[in-house]
Amino acid sequence: MSNSALLLKNGSKIAIIGGGPGGSFFAHFASRYAKEAGIDVSIKIYDRKSFCQRGPRGCNMCAGVISENLFNSLEEERINIADFCVQRKIEGYCFQAQDESVVLHHPVPGHISKIVTVFRGNGPLQSEHEGNVSFDDYLLNHVKEQGVEIVFDIVKSFKLPFRKGDPVKVISGDGNPKNEFDADLVVGAFGVNTGMMEKVGNMDFGYKPPKTVRTCQCEIMLSPEHIEKTFGNNVFVFALGKRELKFASITPKADYVTVNLVGRRDLTRKNLIDFLKHPAVKKLMPEKWEIPNDFCMCISKIPITYAKHPYADRLVVLGDASISRSYKSGIESAFNMAKLSAYTAFKNGVSARSFMNGYFKPAKRLLARDNFYGIVMLKINDYISSNRQLANRQVKLVKSTEDTKTASLINEILWNMLTGNVTYKEILIKAMNLRLILKTLPFHPLIWIRKKGGIFSNAK
Repeated sequence: MSNSALLLKNGSKIAIIGGGPGGSFFAHFASRYAKEAGIDVSIKIYDRKSFCQRGPRGCNMCAGVISENLFNSLEEERINIADFCVQRKIEGYCFQAQDESVVLHHPVPGHISKIVTVFRGNGPLQSEHEGNVSFDDYLLNHVKEQGVEIVFDIVKSFKLPFRKGDPVKVISGDGNPKNEFDADLVVGAFGVNTGMMEKVGNMDFGYKPPKTVRTCQCEIMLSPEHIEKTFGNNVFVFALGKRELKFASITPKADYVTVNLVGRRDLTRKNLIDFLKHPAVKKLMPEKWEIPNDFCMCISKIPITYAKHPYADRLVVLGDASISRSYKSGIESAFNMAKLSAYTAFKNGVSARSFMNGYFKPAKRLLARDNFYGIVMLKINDYISSNRQLANRQVKLVKSTEDTKTASLINEILWNMLTGNVTYKEILIKAMNLRLILKTLPFHPLIWIRKKGGIFSNAK
């Protein structure tokens, strides 16, 4: 049987492992492409977790910021985020250095931002809101209305077929005997924080999981009045000279703020406590505020590389267990990769070759290559944010009313770095502006050359 014969047809069965955004997005696009092809397919999403629950049992360990690009893409797909999911509409980003701070705004004057914050699960454990506000559960209900079956069960394993035309056998449940389901396509949307990634990595079809780093996140309850007065509709991003941190932010919601820390290496609770004790952070908290003894927090993994060979006949892996944008826009990456892989499955087939050519190679062109530029930009950002003088100088330049051209350019670069609105390559090209580099340096290059010249002449 040729590769092209592995096609989805009327009556085909699709099993999606993982009920997060990646799984829901794939189900959405699969339903759409099946309808366009005039075929009837059965789609099941497997996930033991119920996102209706509060605290860790329902949480998907994410800061919960929906980028403007993703917001627009969802609207185009007629997936309009329900008002009850939106915790806050974000208008700007406050860049906080050790001594200076500035509020960044959209580079296009008058543009109304469409960035919103959500809870991935039904809020922190101590939440007192009524009803269900989970974004992930909202997406599941959306695809459920399209006829997708949600199976609240754990997938223990699956077996790839020995013969080309046979289905994949999906084994689920804790009972004995366990449930078995024959699938014409299995979609791995399980993420890097599940045991399934390691199980698939131990299978012998070539999949190698991405490398990961452990991040730290927590939810802190504050009064809505204090959040409105202190944070408003701004995400606070910090450059505090802490070399162990690559990224630190506080994201406002309704009556909570989400603290999100990403490090160069694995982070711990101690890193979180040290951050919360920093004077620049404590001044944002209420007077006499003390770190709670008990609060909702998690140590979770994020990918820092992409997977190798995330496909086989009748199998495709997507989301952060496959390939995504480095340190940014994980949900948006899941949306784009779900669309690309679903399109490939219905238009080109479900063979390994189809997924290689129609999904993974284009994904690498779209994300992996751009991530290289992202690494360069992040190293530049690390250098500036860890240098007190440079970080403060950068803020002062953005606030300058004398050199508005430089101020606008730095604002644009920082805004796009934080929001992910454009590619890392575009950001790097902007950052390599010679005039900007000369302005950003803490000394004039000619003075440095003259000093060096004096040293050279004295050495003769």
